[in-house]
Amino acid sequence: MDDKNFDLLNLYKLQLSDNKISLLEREIEKLKNNEELKARQEELNETTEKYNNLLANYNELERERKKLDDELSMKNEKIKKNEQKLSSGTITSAKEIISFQEEIVSLRKINEEIENRLLEIMIKIDDINEMIKLENEKKDKIAAHINKLKEEINNNTGLVEEKLNKYRKKRENIIKLIPENLISKYNEVKEKRSGIAIGILKERMCLSCNMEISAAEAVKMSNLNEIYKCPSCRRMIIKYRGEVDLINEEFSR
Repeated sequence: MDDKNFDLLNLYKLQLSDNKISLLEREIEKLKNNEELKARQEELNETTEKYNNLLANYNELERERKKLDDELSMKNEKIKKNEQKLSSGTITSAKEIISFQEEIVSLRKINEEIENRLLEIMIKIDDINEMIKLENEKKDKIAAHINKLKEEINNNTGLVEEKLNKYRKKRENIIKLIPENLISKYNEVKEKRSGIAIGILKERMCLSCNMEISAAEAVKMSNLNEIYKCPSCRRMIIKYRGEVDLINEEFSR
């Protein structure tokens, strides 16, 4: 492409495209690294861990309760058999009768201890059940909030990606209108100057660095069809013209 037949404003459009693309890419990154989502996910992890610990305690107490229930049933069965033997009249030895009676007393004493322990366990189980219920409700509430957040983030990300693709396509079309040597120069300056390669010189003000050039320098930079270098920020600058405002409006949407 002949540099002389090239519209300098296309370089400015390229810069605005790159600005917009960078802005939208940062916006997508911010959406994907949503701080509230991270906080809620951490809260969910903590609540889930607490819920699982309570559940593990509940299961342990249930195992102990079942074990004590089985032990109590066995001892009650043993008492019942001993009482049946005593009441059957088949045992005539006084010593044997006393032995059975002592065993029954001992078993009932053990059963009383088991029942007391069972009562303690049942109270703990009831308390833990209530805590499990509360933590589960809290967990479900946080999970629902996370799902809603994710849905909002995905929707917003989709909208921003749609804009990003539009500006990437616009950029591709603009590049086709710019000579290769100017693209190379633009990329070189852009890399050195924090992503901003070209700006507008309006009156005596460089709108890229907001520095005023001298009157003598301004006189030298009067040609609308020339690319100049800002003496302050060393960026490529072109003279302001009315179309610049229309371009700014186009890229502000």
